[in-house]
This record gives sequence, C-alpha cells and structure tokens, in this order.
Amino acid sequence: MSRGVGEFDLVQGAIPDSLAIVVALLTQLGDIWFVTLLFVVLAVRYDGTDRDRIVAAGGLVIGAIALVLFTKELFALPRPDQPLVAIEALWVPFQFIYSLTGYASGYGFPSGHAVVSTATYLSLATVLPVSTRRRRYAAATGILAIVGFCRVALGLHYLVDVLAGIALSAVFLFLAFRLLARYRSSETRRTVALGIGSVLALAAVVVTGIHIEALALLAVALALFGLSWRADPQRVAA
Repeated sequence: MSRGVGEFDLVQGAIPDSLAIVVALLTQLGDIWFVTLLFVVLAVRYDGTDRDRIVAAGGLVIGAIALVLFTKELFALPRPDQPLVAIEALWVPFQFIYSLTGYASGYGFPSGHAVVSTATYLSLATVLPVSTRRRRYAAATGILAIVGFCRVALGLHYLVDVLAGIALSAVFLFLAFRLLARYRSSETRRTVALGIGSVLALAAVVVTGIHIEALALLAVALALFGLSWRADPQRVAA
C-alpha cells in the first residue's frame, strides 16, 4: 500500500545537506527521551495542584505512546525509503549524531513522533499556568508543525502518517480530558489519567505480543499509578 503523494522531492529539495543535522535534531522535540525529561523538569518545577495537572498530562502521554505501539502493530505499514541525505555527505563529527536522530526502524504508520508531540504539547498547553491559553496553544501548534515537517523531510514518514498521528492523538486527548472533567479534585484526575495510561499500556502489551518496549511502558505506568493511588486520599472518588 502506497501512502506517498510525491511530497518528498518538494520538501527535501528545499533543504541543503548542511541543514540535515538541524532537521534531525528538531525531531527530538517529539522523541520519548526528550518528552520524559520535559515532564520530570516540570514536575520538579511546580508543586500542588499544578504538579498534579502536569503528572496527569504525563499519564495521558503514556497512553498516547501505548497507542503508537499497538496501532503500528495493527497496521504494519512500512516506512518510506527516501532519506534526506546520505550520512557520508555530512561532516564527520555530525555523522554519529545523525545516525541516532535522523534514522528510524520499524513500522511507519502512524507517526509516533506526531502522536507523542501532539499529546505532550497540547496537554501541557491545557494545564500549564504560564502566559495565556491562546499563546500556549499557538506554541504547541508551532512545535507540532516543526516536528511533523521534519519527520517528512527526513524521509521517515509520509505526510499521511504525520496527519494521522496528530488526528489520533488529538481525538484521544479530547476524550480523555472530557473524562477527567468528571472528577473534582486534581489528585483524582491525576490518578485517573495514570490509570488510563496503564490500561492502554496493558493493551499495547497484548497487541504487540509482549514486546520489550510495551512491557517497559506498562511497568512505568503501573508504578506511577500505584504511587498516585497511595497518595490520593479520595481514592479516585468522583
């Protein structure tokens, strides 16, 4: 099944080889390691209700990562084979960095970076107590556009992979926040969000056939859910 519409020649042709490493690094905004570090920093930076909201957003991101794992397995569609640049064309010190950031393996649909970026930055735009809501959503939209463009430019995804990832994650967030709105306290919402992440992580384990990444995600989700459950005096009561 082909998902391309000829976007690679247009996008890649506009990017000189000298900027390939920049494009690869920008995609790290949607990588799991960066997102994890971001949530840890924010959880340390804030406390009280704000921290509860940030951890709840993190629980939803765990759920989004689980969605990536089992939707990729369900569709099992390959990635495109049109790299932005041959690694040998890069300056030698950049070759190792590009090998880590500019390449990817596994299935290509939907874009995992698009799913995770959407879940991360839209959820943080919803809960972070900084600036105005309009500016937060504008910043989140800008980051999504950058990550999506770079994934296509690197030749790691078709445009439809990115759009599908954004749509899937946005619908998931909409439904999840609607559910969380039913609960009164920030502690309860935090626990419920982590519960959602745990359930989806379990589903990912089942669908992927007990894959190591899914098992690791489930372990993290259950650990955080257990800690949240013990810390929540209302025990997820409405």
